[in-house]
Amino acid sequence: MSLRDLSVLYLIAGLACAVAVYRASPGDRRRAALSAALCVPLWPIWAPVALTARRAEPGGTPGTSAAAARVQGALREGVSACAGTSFEALLSREAASRIEAEVARAAARHAELDALLRQSGFDEAAAAARVAEIERGSAPGRALATAHLHLENIRRLRAMRDRDARALEELADLVQALRTQLVLARFAGSSVEGVGGIVSEVWARVEGLGAAIDAHGGVSSEEPIET
Repeated sequence: MSLRDLSVLYLIAGLACAVAVYRASPGDRRRAALSAALCVPLWPIWAPVALTARRAEPGGTPGTSAAAARVQGALREGVSACAGTSFEALLSREAASRIEAEVARAAARHAELDALLRQSGFDEAAAAARVAEIERGSAPGRALATAHLHLENIRRLRAMRDRDARALEELADLVQALRTQLVLARFAGSSVEGVGGIVSEVWARVEGLGAAIDAHGGVSSEEPIET
């Protein structure tokens, strides 16, 4: 195959990747077009990045199902890596199951919050606009206080959702690091002490997730937030 033929094939692949990236890109079409244009000359590098990057819809956060799946996969690999070794007590199958259960609870709460905040009655921009409208008019103070309370409740819900998402992502990164630490320890003969620190950190994060859920409980669109 000649250099010209290879160039044509490269260009065709780049165009195909550009189309895929453009269709998969949410939001601003100009940004999507720019991302697609980069794919034509740089598709081997840019296409995987653009197609796998985490994206959030306006006002949303990256989905936590991927983070939960990362935790689950890393835990199972970690358990397998330390099975039958001196590290087994640090990450048993029972311990991994407990961690997975807490992660599943946190992911479920995040999904519930995210779905709730997509409803029209929980639009932060609309709530802020209503406050501004009342402030410009001559409505009684009670109406303004109610509008402010509604806006503040929405912001609190958004903060809870975003905090859950960050906590799950950070835990997923930590559990993946634990997995590689266990694999390294198994083959390099590292000491238990070298692994114990990261295991303790994982448990601290897991307990933090559970405490946050137990403190705030579930969220329902029919339940008002008390202040």
